[in-house]
Amino acid sequence: MPSVLFICTGNMFRSPIAEAAFRQLLIEDGRSGWTVSSAGTWATPGQPPPPATLELARLLGLDLSGHRTRLVDEAMLEAADVVLVMESGHKEAIEVEFPAARQKVHLLMQVLTGRRHDIPDPITAMEDAEPILRSLVDLIRSEAGKIIRLVES
Repeated sequence: MPSVLFICTGNMFRSPIAEAAFRQLLIEDGRSGWTVSSAGTWATPGQPPPPATLELARLLGLDLSGHRTRLVDEAMLEAADVVLVMESGHKEAIEVEFPAARQKVHLLMQVLTGRRHDIPDPITAMEDAEPILRSLVDLIRSEAGKIIRLVES
């Protein structure tokens, strides 16, 4: 069963949005049996998304009402075929703390666009949250085939 893990910092904005968008795309594409999840490098486990995240997700056609934050751990990384991170700092942190996962960790923007580029954290600039998350969802929807090929290769 193919498995993708999206990772950001707090697991409150970027990674749950990416998880929901990619899962929705797989369902629409008729691809069953995939596991799609998310976690954070500095997450406080069990927290619901902020109201702003829920509203932005709703505007993007995504439902995050059941999401609860998770802190990335070794078991999650072992279970994932591909780990997609939002920032190069996430990649570095995971590779240092969990060296066995090094080969499966990829910068999401590099996979989607071929460019090494971080996806900014909306929590640092809430006024930019909507364009950041809309751009993330649009990219996942238009370039999901690249993620699928990476997982299946």
